[in-house]
Amino acid sequence: MGNVQKFEIYPIGISDEDKKTLQRIFRLSAGSVRQYLFTDEMESSSSKLILVNSDDRNSVAYWCKYFLSADKKPELPTVFAGRRLVKGDHIYNLRLPFVATQVLSVLDAITVKELNFIPELKVGEILDETSLSQSMLENIVDSELTDKRLFTALVVDDSQPVRKQLEIELKLLGAKVQLSESGEQAIELCRENKYDIIFLDVMMPGIDGFEVCKHLKKNQHSKNTPVIMLTGKSSPISKVMGSLSGCDSYLTKPLEREQFHNVTGKYLESIKQAL
Repeated sequence: MGNVQKFEIYPIGISDEDKKTLQRIFRLSAGSVRQYLFTDEMESSSSKLILVNSDDRNSVAYWCKYFLSADKKPELPTVFAGRRLVKGDHIYNLRLPFVATQVLSVLDAITVKELNFIPELKVGEILDETSLSQSMLENIVDSELTDKRLFTALVVDDSQPVRKQLEIELKLLGAKVQLSESGEQAIELCRENKYDIIFLDVMMPGIDGFEVCKHLKKNQHSKNTPVIMLTGKSSPISKVMGSLSGCDSYLTKPLEREQFHNVTGKYLESIKQAL
């Protein structure tokens, strides 16, 4: 099992009895790509989060003293456990007594949204049994959606799993996403809407991605929109055809997240500057 990550949890004011319960719950994550354990080390790290007893004033005061920045923002993702609910950025809540499904659901959500650990999102590959399901990833992302999105994106692919994987990735980057399962539908959408970036599959029933791209580059709404073509083929001829059709970048599936972010990031910088 690859891509396993251990996440450390620093407890503040959690009773010994509750720690024992949590340790039993953490053992349930032993076969997952996300594994949880307690730590006594306070130092910040990219795989650490804080668990605070929200009903104990001294515990909350300790957290405020050591884990709040000068502008009153948490330096590490924090879960407050107890009757008292705490609101704020990078803050989550759990009720007592601890319930395994709720604890693991909250921790998994933090690893996705706060710690950016999503090995499941390898576009074009099927999830394995040790990973979060795609529906769970969708729920995690959608639970944090707001009306204010940073940019708009169109995803064109005849594969429903690929469309959903790309939708999740783009929403995490701050996109309002529309999906299309055919080239004909994509052309129609681009006549009616203006997008900041378009992801376009090459091999589709009906009009293929090369022809779609040619149409988009002639359209007043989309002629200046970056088009990133996606394909399962990696032949030099396909890349030449993609360039001739007017695409701006070319990516081969299955797509690693780092590769996706590197290519997409080039265009997002200019998009953000124009907003």
